[in-house]
Amino acid sequence: MPTVAELAGRIGGTAHGKTELEVDALTCLEEAHRAAVAPLFDKRRLPGGDTELPGVVLTRPELIESALKRGVPAVLAHQNPPLALAQLIDLFFPPPAKSGTVHPSAWIDPTARIDPSVSVGPLAVVEQSVRIGEGSSIGPGAMILEGSQLGRFVIIGPGAVIGAEGFGFVPSPDGPIKLRHVGRVVIEDRVEIGANACVDRGTLGETRIGQGAKLDNLVQVGHNCIIEKNALIAGQCGMAGSTVIGEGAMLGGQVGVADHLTVGAGAKVAAKSGVTRNIRPGEVVAGYPAWTRVRWLRAMATLARTADRSSGAASDTEES
Repeated sequence: MPTVAELAGRIGGTAHGKTELEVDALTCLEEAHRAAVAPLFDKRRLPGGDTELPGVVLTRPELIESALKRGVPAVLAHQNPPLALAQLIDLFFPPPAKSGTVHPSAWIDPTARIDPSVSVGPLAVVEQSVRIGEGSSIGPGAMILEGSQLGRFVIIGPGAVIGAEGFGFVPSPDGPIKLRHVGRVVIEDRVEIGANACVDRGTLGETRIGQGAKLDNLVQVGHNCIIEKNALIAGQCGMAGSTVIGEGAMLGGQVGVADHLTVGAGAKVAAKSGVTRNIRPGEVVAGYPAWTRVRWLRAMATLARTADRSSGAASDTEES
């Protein structure tokens, strides 16, 4: 079992308190015991009273003294605790070796070109002319449809659909006429796409997910969207056709983006926002329609004050 000092060396952190304490588990605070390390990102969450304390907490340098005073025997400190936690998870819970395994229930078209190191889960489907690069993983029940191209070390979650036709219909006197989508999806290296997400093929060109981008569960990417390198998109976001999400941009949960708009590089969009205009690089926006976050907060504060005054006036009228 590694000691606290050894763990600090592996994650690039520092050890404090009983640094020779041996650690045999990584747990949450609620399940901690004296031989466990647990993440502590907020000192208010540290158990007290009769609740057993963890033997070690992983935290930021400012909380070292506070944790030791509360009775925690040892502290692992790191300037970026979430990053350190990711490293500890890999140490205590090594990912299973699945390289090159194809489940017997999966279906792969003979024309698909798949690197021998690719893993394909139960009931997954890989259609004709698909290409999948080294070290990629296709989750149970996922569907990689005709002509889609996946790079190296791509992870596709359970139930995700890559390359389906988008929502394309043209009004006519006889009702909606289907506008077929005959483009493709291109997913670059080290992209991760969560469970039940959908990435639609381009109408004529391509829908592209850039290197290192991460998409959460239940994300909808419309036809011809471009999601650039290292973008982060949280669950239940929806991007209409031909949207561009810039490099390193971040979208909170349930964000909706209208078609043919650009969210600039490094921009941040708060959860549940509705984007109806182009967002400048680095801009932070919130609300519907999405304004700059400061303007949105001021508007909400004004609305709250107005509602309070109206409520007070109504009460006065009722009393009279």
